[in-house]
Amino acid sequence: MHDNSSSDLDYRKQIKVVSTAENVFKALTDNIHLWWSKTTDSIQKADGQFTIHFENGYWWTFKILEFTPNSELVWKCIDGEPGFNKEWIGHVLHWQIIEDESETTINFHQVGLSPQLHCYDVCSSTWDMFIAEKLIQHIELST
Repeated sequence: MHDNSSSDLDYRKQIKVVSTAENVFKALTDNIHLWWSKTTDSIQKADGQFTIHFENGYWWTFKILEFTPNSELVWKCIDGEPGFNKEWIGHVLHWQIIEDESETTINFHQVGLSPQLHCYDVCSSTWDMFIAEKLIQHIELST
């Protein structure tokens, strides 16, 4: 899936984990609540959706555009609160999973999350923490 509005400045993160693509995919679907935050109304399949909730009252709803087991996930933010993060609505979050022998690479790209946005500094540093710390810890501890 290619989005022509994608910018080279959009937030991207690549990590490597000592695990299988299957474990990574499970972490990004059924177990989002174990490394990101609480989810509700979660239907993990193509055209499904889920809502993620944070303790501070923030929430976002994502529609699942692509659901290719152990390989790729694409989510589109379709709703959210509060005003500070309404900027995310319309953003496309792309997860790519590549298994190679003893490790798996995860490429994350949030189309739309660029330095021009009000929330970029907070959102990018928060993603760094969730992806590079919490997601890695969750995957490697559950492997």
